[in-house]
Amino acid sequence: MPMRSSLCDIPDEIVRHILWYLPPEDTLLSFQLLSRRYHHIANEPLLWRWYCQKSFRYWHPRHRFHEKLAALASSVDWKGLWITRKQINKRIAQLLNEVLRTKVGQMRNLGQICEMGYDAKDYLLEQCHCDENAEDVLARRYYAHTALDSIHRGVAVEVWSRYQGQPLSYRGLDTALGAFDMFVLHDQPYDLDYIVHELDAIADRFRAEHPTFEELTTRQKALTLVRWLRANNLTGMDHPDLYYRSLRNCFIGHALSDEEHPSLPIISSAIFTCVAERLGLHAACLAFPSHVHAAVFAPPGRTLDGRPVEDPKAEPEKMCLDPYGSDNEITLRDLRRRLVEFGWQSGTNAFLTPSPVPIIVQRTAQNIKATHDTVHSLANTSVEEDRLAEELKRLRSGHPMRNLSAAVYASMWADLLMKQTTSFHWDTNLGAFLKCFALSWSEDTWIVRKYLAPLYEEFIANKNALNHGAAAANNRRRRSGWENLHEIVAMLENLDNRQPTVSRRYTADINARVRYRIGQVFRHRRYQYVGVINGWAATGSAGLPMPHYLDAAEAEEEGDVFDPTESVRASNAVPQRTFYTCLKSTVDRLRVAQENVVPITDPREIPEELFFVAGKFFKRFDPERCMFVSNIKEYYPDD
Repeated sequence: MPMRSSLCDIPDEIVRHILWYLPPEDTLLSFQLLSRRYHHIANEPLLWRWYCQKSFRYWHPRHRFHEKLAALASSVDWKGLWITRKQINKRIAQLLNEVLRTKVGQMRNLGQICEMGYDAKDYLLEQCHCDENAEDVLARRYYAHTALDSIHRGVAVEVWSRYQGQPLSYRGLDTALGAFDMFVLHDQPYDLDYIVHELDAIADRFRAEHPTFEELTTRQKALTLVRWLRANNLTGMDHPDLYYRSLRNCFIGHALSDEEHPSLPIISSAIFTCVAERLGLHAACLAFPSHVHAAVFAPPGRTLDGRPVEDPKAEPEKMCLDPYGSDNEITLRDLRRRLVEFGWQSGTNAFLTPSPVPIIVQRTAQNIKATHDTVHSLANTSVEEDRLAEELKRLRSGHPMRNLSAAVYASMWADLLMKQTTSFHWDTNLGAFLKCFALSWSEDTWIVRKYLAPLYEEFIANKNALNHGAAAANNRRRRSGWENLHEIVAMLENLDNRQPTVSRRYTADINARVRYRIGQVFRHRRYQYVGVINGWAATGSAGLPMPHYLDAAEAEEEGDVFDPTESVRASNAVPQRTFYTCLKSTVDRLRVAQENVVPITDPREIPEELFFVAGKFFKRFDPERCMFVSNIKEYYPDD
């Protein structure tokens, strides 16, 4: 007779091994309920630690996940942690579905998702790449990306906020510069952790290739490192005559992850400095005019060449390097001569002393703004320069113009957070920042409220302390509109809670006047751009939806101004014109007259980037009708 066996006959060790391949949900909801024995096996800490590692890649710092991994498994409630994360994912799914369902409270719901930080990242990444056949694929991808981008910006702002109210710091240059990358990270893996680990790996690789490194003098160490970095193409760039102002050259994360490793002098010097510090050298960046250099300092009591110093009280000897463009040491005499050529006759020592992290961050922000200015100066000048402008904006992912706008937005944040609120001019660019934030990045309200509002209050308090009595009262009264952070945030919140204004096709007359529907793809008769209709008004343009994020100048379209020479009705009355708003790749409420709408019936004529931004208003694309399916039925229920 053949022997019968059952699951009960399988040794515990084999059962444990099987559970490692069983979905955690099945273990929780089914397997552990089979018997006391299986309940005991299914609740072992090592198993649930593995489930946590397998199920979730990203963790909010509050969990101290890596610390828990290093601890004894039995000392951590791994099962409870896994259940907590699953509950968070369920809550995120509910909030995202609400964002997709209604525009009312959309900013508030996005903010609640974003405040969960990296605990939301795994789920949002899944939604960023949801199945093409999903009923709301475009909207789901768009708003998942929107929330994820805002989370990344929140991480960056948190890093920069650490420098407020602190003495000038020379630590944390890698993450402070990496914060810029977070504004254009999107769904890529090159975040702050990647930057830190990559710099660690470069230092480990250098150390492995130079086993006698510790035997060298400080000068020899610095020269060996800078030559190795340049020989491995980890600093500098190709074709600086064309691509010096490329946006990608401003980001340390991009420089480390790109095969060509292109970088501006400031980023090249930062890479050298960060690796040198990891190798035990005392290094820093020098904010030299137009071209940041690096400096390496001799250890206490020694010269750069390893000899004892004659005067123990003297400042440490230093050497200067240009990791961007030279294998050799740059003499102080040469740098001082260049300063004289720049017109600096006095105070030159300020450029030859170590620059604290906030100064380097602000210099990087200035480079981003210079790229923005260069791109706009090239636009619409010639075919070749238009192509160059597109190349200068290009990053590994994301729409080029959107990336450039995000980078400029990052530079505005850096300007506010790297200046101390005790500075009388802290708010110099506050109005420009608040306008940019309100018009284009209102999903960051949670960041502004959490990090910028306290600084704003500190600044106002400091300023009022200097301007006593009536002057202080006048200062408070003058702060309105774009100069008052709380007014702007309140305006955005009021708009977010506003009930939709409904436009219906009640009559045949309206249907006759409004020929096209929400989601209709068209080419503009005069300007030839491709757009998607996302609003209409049957009688003139006054009834068009003009949300807070639209700049009035962008809403106007000179080609759509009424021409009085047009034919009129027999009664000589001016005819009622029909207007629409439309979505373009960079503007989402552009006004266009009906006579300028030329419908498109071939999906191949639609620019690729339009499919992403369309998710703000539309669920999906219907290729048979060559139309986007509306997700703004609250406003246009009949379309």
